[in-house]
Amino acid sequence: MVPLRIHRARIAQYKHDQLLREYLKQNLNELIQQKELVIDGRVKTQIATLDLPTLRYGEEATVLAQGKGAAGGDGTRGGRDGGEEEVQALGGLLGGDHHGRELRVELDFDEFVRLAQEVLLEEIHLPPLHLSAAAGEVESEDMPELDDLDRIGLRPDLNLEETMLQSLLRSVRERGMLDYDVDLRQDGWYFIEDPTTYRNHRSLEVYVLDISGSMRGEYLALVRKTIFVLWYYLERRYPTNLRRYVVFQDVATEKVRDDFFCVESSGGTHISTGFEKAMALLEGTTEYDKFLFLFTDGETSSGDFDLAKRRYEEALRRFDLICYGHVNPGGRGVGGFSEYVHEHARRHPNATFANLVDVETIRAAMGDFLTILTREQSRGLAAALRADH
Repeated sequence: MVPLRIHRARIAQYKHDQLLREYLKQNLNELIQQKELVIDGRVKTQIATLDLPTLRYGEEATVLAQGKGAAGGDGTRGGRDGGEEEVQALGGLLGGDHHGRELRVELDFDEFVRLAQEVLLEEIHLPPLHLSAAAGEVESEDMPELDDLDRIGLRPDLNLEETMLQSLLRSVRERGMLDYDVDLRQDGWYFIEDPTTYRNHRSLEVYVLDISGSMRGEYLALVRKTIFVLWYYLERRYPTNLRRYVVFQDVATEKVRDDFFCVESSGGTHISTGFEKAMALLEGTTEYDKFLFLFTDGETSSGDFDLAKRRYEEALRRFDLICYGHVNPGGRGVGGFSEYVHEHARRHPNATFANLVDVETIRAAMGDFLTILTREQSRGLAAALRADH
């Protein structure tokens, strides 16, 4: 009979993950509001584990034990009925007396995002993205059909025949010799996908966040939840996601990811600077689908309104899609610059406006986003997202 092996480590890990999911379900809103959400790539939680000590022989600290059967000083050994009880000094720690220290669980940020996405998809009733190819599947194991040629391409897609012919012609033209002298910078021809059927497989995503004094607490929670759900769908549409992060108040600054999720709210609001910095990040991204996601309470500073309008209209011409999130956890009326964007977005096919009040409004925002992202291919999915809204 094969002995039954119990994988205690796997069982413990499964139980740990299960408890962590339950903890996130109950506390996601509080965790996600932390001013410093991610530090050195990790998210700190309030859930604790027990660090138990290891019993070691020969510790400096000793404890006393009492019993029979100890060897006597004369070398005789006491039996069951003989010998006197002696107090012995033993090395090591008693496990029952030392419970170790409590350790706060730290999650890798990517793991935290994945768990948060699971919670959010369930909480907001968003469907996992599993579309059949006929319905517009955006990821496929099949390689795109390379049925055209171009002078720019990847080394593995080099068309050797055309490249050698180009090298021969150049050698005759420049040196008068019927010989090969291949220089890929001048002779290289590559197989590529036909431009008429070419679809970008890369996205540039620029996330722009208002960090004026009002953007904290529940405001941040709504922004981060929306971003995590956006990542869920974008990562299933594009194999390559290039992400840039911008924060703005009176001025705009590009940040790395960790700093973007550790904001210090202060200052006024010049929305125009957010658009300006986002457009400055477009250089060299001609082969990307370009998305701008801007989050603000819409109260731009005095004197910035007209400039912000011009920058928004310019950005509409340069980005494939602009998603403007008016962060409004109190559910107040939409005013200020957000009111202008709301009216303007209705007339532009590459613009959406979301009044982010609660998780249900995130659901509606995802419906609008997916409709534009996949156009006719995901019409059924977008309708499903709005079914109960």
